[in-house]
Amino acid sequence: MILLQCPCRYLLQVLTTQVQNLEKGVELDCQWVEFDDVRYHIQATVKNPNILLLSLSLPTPPPETVFSGGLPQGAIEAIKAAYGVVLQILDPPRDGFNLTLKLNLSKLPPDEEHKQALLVKIASIREVVLGAPLRAVLKQLVSRGVKSNLNKLLSLVHRPNESFFVVPQADKVTVIFPMRFKDSIDTVLATSFLQVRGLNHWGE
Repeated sequence: MILLQCPCRYLLQVLTTQVQNLEKGVELDCQWVEFDDVRYHIQATVKNPNILLLSLSLPTPPPETVFSGGLPQGAIEAIKAAYGVVLQILDPPRDGFNLTLKLNLSKLPPDEEHKQALLVKIASIREVVLGAPLRAVLKQLVSRGVKSNLNKLLSLVHRPNESFFVVPQADKVTVIFPMRFKDSIDTVLATSFLQVRGLNHWGE
């Protein structure tokens, strides 16, 4: 989540291989889980290799994080803006998933450079979905538009049952990462480290 614009390498590999083997009509049915508990499922049939179904299961949101229709706020709009006609959102998603997308490979750009760039963008779907609320806040800051959520604490999914917080303000956005450690010793060490770093910073 923190590494924005970091594509899922395995998904990118699968997409690239599928595009390169369209004429062969390769059947595809893969499931895997990324390190932060985002689960993927991608399918294609020999009969219609141009159509891929990509499903995502997102980390379980903590109680303070609000999902709308099983997704972070603004995720649907972010997907439509990022992918246009290439990706279609299927409603409802497949059982056990928060989101199912229909990818039409025939609508990829013919130019190889642009095609590869779009595949990388599709492989970054996790960032597009989970980063949607933060992106909306930052766009609002840049545009300096009317801020209905000014100084309102927003909770965003970070890891399973963990969140970080965003506080939009008139001229900046403050991001707060809570420290949660199972071991009390780790908590003391982390606190001491941050305090020392803070003192060194102010002493410069």
